Amino acid sequence: MIIDQGYDTMEGASGDDWIAVSQSMRAYLRFSLLGGVIANQIRALGYSARVHSVMDGEVLQPPLLLLSGLGEVSRIGEVVLNPLLGPRLKSGAVTTSMPMTHDKPIDFGLQNFCENCNKCARECPSGAITAGPKLMFNGYEIWKSDSQKCTNYRITNEGGAMCGRCMKTCPWNLEGLFAEAPFRWAAMKMPWAAKGLASLDDKLGNGSLNPIKKWWWDIGMFDEGPYEPPSAPVNKRQLQPELDLKYEDQTLAVYPAPLAPHPYPYPFPMDREKGIEAYRQMISAGEYRRRKKSGHKKAASPIHEYKVPEGLPPVIRVEISHVEKMSDDVTKYEFSTLNGSPLPQVMAGAHIDVVVAPEFLRQYSLSGDPADRTKYQIAVLREDLGKGGSLLMHRIFTKGRKVFISRPINHFELEKSADKHLLMGGGIGITPLIAMGHELHREGKDFEMHYSISSRSGAGFVDDLARVPWKSHVHLHVSDEGSRADLDKILGGHQPGHHFYTCGPDRYISAVLEAGERQGWNEEAMHREYFSVPDAPEWVNHDFILRIANNGTEFLVPADKSATDILTENGIHIDVKCSDGLCGVCKCDIVSGEVEHRDFVLSKAQRKNSIILCQSRAAAKNGVIEIEI
Repeated sequence: MIIDQGYDTMEGASGDDWIAVSQSMRAYLRFSLLGGVIANQIRALGYSARVHSVMDGEVLQPPLLLLSGLGEVSRIGEVVLNPLLGPRLKSGAVTTSMPMTHDKPIDFGLQNFCENCNKCARECPSGAITAGPKLMFNGYEIWKSDSQKCTNYRITNEGGAMCGRCMKTCPWNLEGLFAEAPFRWAAMKMPWAAKGLASLDDKLGNGSLNPIKKWWWDIGMFDEGPYEPPSAPVNKRQLQPELDLKYEDQTLAVYPAPLAPHPYPYPFPMDREKGIEAYRQMISAGEYRRRKKSGHKKAASPIHEYKVPEGLPPVIRVEISHVEKMSDDVTKYEFSTLNGSPLPQVMAGAHIDVVVAPEFLRQYSLSGDPADRTKYQIAVLREDLGKGGSLLMHRIFTKGRKVFISRPINHFELEKSADKHLLMGGGIGITPLIAMGHELHREGKDFEMHYSISSRSGAGFVDDLARVPWKSHVHLHVSDEGSRADLDKILGGHQPGHHFYTCGPDRYISAVLEAGERQGWNEEAMHREYFSVPDAPEWVNHDFILRIANNGTEFLVPADKSATDILTENGIHIDVKCSDGLCGVCKCDIVSGEVEHRDFVLSKAQRKNSIILCQSRAAAKNGVIEIEI
């Protein structure tokens, strides 16, 4: 089934302004309603039926639209055009066991028309639509668009929500009036007239902005607040008929199966250089036929076969098995596997990545007993002035919800050789230290826990810590009860073999570290983990050279990019997560060079041999850093 997005709204829009995504979602939701009615009627007849909507579908829609005769593939790319609606449609499907006579694919002359018209490519704000010929991709012939360019623009578009400008400006986006019937008939029946009809469409001003048809306000919800006008200017694009877009001037990339992201909701660095090369390797259908007829050994275009990456997947699907609100702002969550099998092993101090939503990948320290593999436990502080991840989590993470989490990652390990351990937690920073307490108690180690909070009512784990078998090791410091921690006294009497671990707000960690220095603790005995980026100096960026010791390759890292940016752009895989110098996954060994360390992970001793690439740079302009990857 296809649903009309609405001609009048599209005529009044730029195509990439604030109504764009609402217009799309309105059509998708309309199908969800109608699809449910149809499926329910089919089930009433005694057959099975399943609705496949935009939010919950298990089929690929474009092939089904083609096979059912609802349209043809267009120059826009994987967008199907219908002869009556053009591209301004949204689709849905119902699969059923009910016997049916199937429709057949249709040919209404669109392939010829699109070959003679590149209006969508000319008007595309991201330059993602090809102005060139159809090429062979994954075994079929298509005008292949640059999905990365398109996606980047849709996500970063500040003048609107998403983009549908190709649909807005396509000559087939007609109102459906009787007066337009001759144009549609000529486009279908007179192939030689296609170029002239495309030119006529421009002369008539079709696809231009019609402010009379605008019925909405350009408003958005920002930071979970009220609806308000956007700060950036709203897109109000007019046609550019004078623009002569040439295929040879375009740089496009494609991502066939071997370059495709893994099938997991987890970050994946796209290798654009390889994508550009893949586009250049595609051949036309005519060349494919000529090669095949001549018996050429490369008759077929490259075979694109996806292979599941070796090793374990980066995420695990789990169920939220327990939710407990410990205070107004702090909530405890526990995760268990769907089939009751043990979770991966954990070491105290580890954290997991939680996929809150596609745009929110958040790291949370594990606070449960590492020996208990039936569940992972975290605690989340709701930050009303944060970036939105914790607010969304507090709203939608309910018991029974299925979510994705990463395997445990540990950059905050216990020093096993230590004679005594001091666990210094401030507020929500107590979470990894609780796991450490469980492990140290089980191993019979000497340790103390000092938990600093503003008040009992606003803190998490107060009741939990009163029940743990090692509660005699816990010292609670409550500011509004006059028992604020005396850090110099706690850290006094330092002896070799003593180590402390601190986590919490930036100012708390700084206070603990400063007290440790005053009391003579050495750098290697002071361990810390930050939850957010601490205040840092006003760094000045400059260009520098990054040399890869493994093969001698050198890259210029400009002032406006990081070392990880340049490595990724050049097809060199490097794990990146926070990009703030906090998590430590992009750590590499230094071979030579003077480094300006800007991370919050490495100790002074570690900085002699390691670098956090997402933030740190050469200490001097045009300096050279040599690393091993």
